[in-house]
Amino acid sequence: MKLKEVDRTAMQAWSPAQNHPIYLATGTSAQQLDATFSTSASLEIFELDLSDPSLDMKSCATFSSSHRYHKLIWGPHKMDSKGNASGVLIAGGENGNIILYDPSKIIAGDKEVVIAQNDKHTGPVRALDVNIFQTNLVASGANESEIYIWDLNNFATPMTPGAKTQPPEDISCVAWNRQVQHILASASPSGRATVWDLRKNEPIIKVSDHSNRMHCSGLAWHPDVATQMVLASEDDRLPVVQMWDLRFASSPLRVLENHARGILAIAWSMADPELLLSCGKDAKILCSNPNTGEVLYELPTNTQWCFDIQWCPRNPAVLSAASFDGRISVYSIMGGSADGLRQKQVDKLSSSFGNLDPFGTGQPLPPLQIPQQTAQHNIVLPLKKPPKWTRRPVGASFSFGGKLVTFENGRAQAQQGAEPPHHVFVSQVVTEEEFLQRSDQLQQVLRSQGFVSFCQKKIEASQTEFEKNVWSFLKVNFEDDSRGKYLELLGYRKEDLGKKIAVALSKVDGPNA
Repeated sequence: MKLKEVDRTAMQAWSPAQNHPIYLATGTSAQQLDATFSTSASLEIFELDLSDPSLDMKSCATFSSSHRYHKLIWGPHKMDSKGNASGVLIAGGENGNIILYDPSKIIAGDKEVVIAQNDKHTGPVRALDVNIFQTNLVASGANESEIYIWDLNNFATPMTPGAKTQPPEDISCVAWNRQVQHILASASPSGRATVWDLRKNEPIIKVSDHSNRMHCSGLAWHPDVATQMVLASEDDRLPVVQMWDLRFASSPLRVLENHARGILAIAWSMADPELLLSCGKDAKILCSNPNTGEVLYELPTNTQWCFDIQWCPRNPAVLSAASFDGRISVYSIMGGSADGLRQKQVDKLSSSFGNLDPFGTGQPLPPLQIPQQTAQHNIVLPLKKPPKWTRRPVGASFSFGGKLVTFENGRAQAQQGAEPPHHVFVSQVVTEEEFLQRSDQLQQVLRSQGFVSFCQKKIEASQTEFEKNVWSFLKVNFEDDSRGKYLELLGYRKEDLGKKIAVALSKVDGPNA
């Protein structure tokens, strides 16, 4: 379901997950023109406010730039866990230049927002990615098989992952491994993907499709499994997403054939490895399960192609898509009702014409009315399966007898198709061990009928006279001649009572009796 939209022909980048509120940065896209044929360029930052029911996003700041961009990413460099600093905007330009911007200065309205820039690349920089383990490391790719590793702390001198691949070709994608920090992958339009080991400073494996029709437009590593990656093809003759496992790199592990025409971009959810976004020339945005190939969700889009698609790092249910009609749309995969959205669009269309009659009568026009649908409402269904972030990772519940029932959802093993283990534990909660020992002792006495000895032990262990008397009276209940014993506890003995009675009778009868 569509949440927001921005009318911009631009590349996009979400703010890092630590940042709050959520921002969306846009930079004027290279090799594209809008309807006005404007040649100006700008960087703009929008705030995502989901409490606002309108489709418009609040523009926080705009910076006029002399560059147009092929790629834009927002890295968390120099940002703490509380999101006090806003990171670094990294842009790939048309002329081999990489520019670093300070988003906080852009939002504040400063004029000096460029941190650094470098034009070491040959040709446009179409590929950028930030290392999630060392956020100061950025990989970039351009023409002539150029791949550089930039240290944001020392931006002047980049490193290379190894010798250039031959023959020289454009680099369309680069991606850092999500589990191993020194592994980097790159891909080219020819369909070949290369995996680099930065410790060895050389490529360690190359994968390619044997059909020679793979025109690689997207590359992404599995969020959890270090050896798995996906490649997307934009060739209309082979509109597929190939899933590769580097342990069996002779052929793809799985091929997803859900698009009718070439795929332009892919994005793998870091919050749920079973959600893979793809958009293609068939004007579809699909969310698929890469393990099964099943389409879990199809976004309700228009007839325009989308050339870039991204998940929101902070809100895993939100994504954005940039289309060739000069619009960036923000969607939710959790479904909802589209009736309100239709009414907003109609109101916007009605207000664009004004409220005066164009025929000169001077009478205001009534607002446009949409046909009332007597059938079902326009309900956009959510995903076919609950996403991972809605599942409870752990849970607990108490039951009778001091029992505690707990469960946990473990992580999946590093094997394709392996189901995560689900465990339920039943444990006994003991809070007062001495009380339980006394309870066990009493249970044994009840089974053995040894009440007299039990009461005697309690009498001997009594610390007060009252407690001793209580256990003494309880003991009498289980002894023979309990009536006599009760009298003795009350201070009356049979012999003494007999003597007293005899003395009393003798006094009544007198000495003559």
